[in-house]
Amino acid sequence: AAGANTIHGFAPGIGVAVGIHWASLSPTPTDTDVGVGVFGALLSTPKDQTMTTNDDNGVAYGGAYLEVGHTLSRGDWWRTWASGRGEYIGTSAFGDTHTGFGVEGRLSAELYESGVGIEPRGVFLGTYAIGVYVEAGARQLGPDVGALNVGGGLTFRTPLVFAP
Repeated sequence: AAGANTIHGFAPGIGVAVGIHWASLSPTPTDTDVGVGVFGALLSTPKDQTMTTNDDNGVAYGGAYLEVGHTLSRGDWWRTWASGRGEYIGTSAFGDTHTGFGVEGRLSAELYESGVGIEPRGVFLGTYAIGVYVEAGARQLGPDVGALNVGGGLTFRTPLVFAP
């Protein structure tokens, strides 16, 4: 889930991110995560009846990110993370386009299993995990969209899998 304030009211929406992270590839539990990836979101605002020249009432944005995180606590099969992320963003909002930058802070918790598996059918190296997160930050999404944003959702980690 994602959301941002706009000149037409609060815009809730949905987002997705896909990346390559050390915490997913490491065959042993790690306290540090570094990752790169791409992300995007679609937000929708209430229909503004006063806008007669433009029927575009949504916000779409996406770009690339670099994220660095550290575990706050962990056990044999669970861990919590604090991470920060820098973003390069392209936005389309209310018929206008904009490019900018963003920063996000994230707290997350996940259940995980790390390891290495080798068998005749293939190899896996890294971590399987499922988790939840909350995040807040500031993004340059254009003049009609507020800079502050909040989000939350699910995370999934998969290891490197090679099957010949």
